[in-house]
Amino acid sequence: MRTHPGQGATTHLSRALFASAAPLAALLLSASSAFAQAPPAASAPASASAPPGTAQAQPAPYGTPAPYGAPAPYGQQPGYYPPPGYAPPPGYAPPPGYAPPPGYAPPAGAPPVGPRIMNYEEGQAIPEGYRVEPRARRGLIIGGAVTFGVTYVLSAMVGLVAEADERAQGGSGASYMPLYIPLAGPFITIGTAEAKGGGVFILMIDGLAQVAGAAMFIGGIAAPEKKLVRNDVSLSVKPIVSADTLGLGVSGSL
Repeated sequence: MRTHPGQGATTHLSRALFASAAPLAALLLSASSAFAQAPPAASAPASASAPPGTAQAQPAPYGTPAPYGAPAPYGQQPGYYPPPGYAPPPGYAPPPGYAPPPGYAPPAGAPPVGPRIMNYEEGQAIPEGYRVEPRARRGLIIGGAVTFGVTYVLSAMVGLVAEADERAQGGSGASYMPLYIPLAGPFITIGTAEAKGGGVFILMIDGLAQVAGAAMFIGGIAAPEKKLVRNDVSLSVKPIVSADTLGLGVSGSL
């Protein structure tokens, strides 16, 4: 048999390829058989079982009251009513439009709710448990008394020192005696002491301050304002203005 020149080389190449593929195929077959024989991994338990003899805690059923001091659960907010004997702190006033719940009555012996005195506007509805009373304007009375008192005392002290100095120089001291007179004293002293420049200015300020303080004090008494007074308040201070009397009157029961 004749062999062509390229036929031997082709035969040797095929044998070499077969010889190299045989070990690879054996390796793949052994690996697949090993995977087939391996046992499946045990799956982890879904949840750990509780130890024997231990009871699992159950959630509190809906509607169970919360422990003392803890907030009530959502949806469990019953209407709140103050305990017997409860009274609001002094000076507490309910907001406008407030009304107690139906069927609620304050406990016996509890003080009335609301401040003792409130502002009153003409035409305003009078709340239950209050009455309208004229009251002196304390702001004007206090401010006027302080203004008049301070300026008059300073004026009298200046007059005392100036009189003593004038007497020490051999004079009579009568030039500064008008400073002891309230209201009009500083204006009179401008002429008697022959004041000039700054002296006139100081005496004018002194006299005007005394007049303003006295006017504020009289206005606070003569023009009272209306106030809402709680019915249980029996002591009151009222202005007294008549042809021959001007002052304050205190009335009440003890």
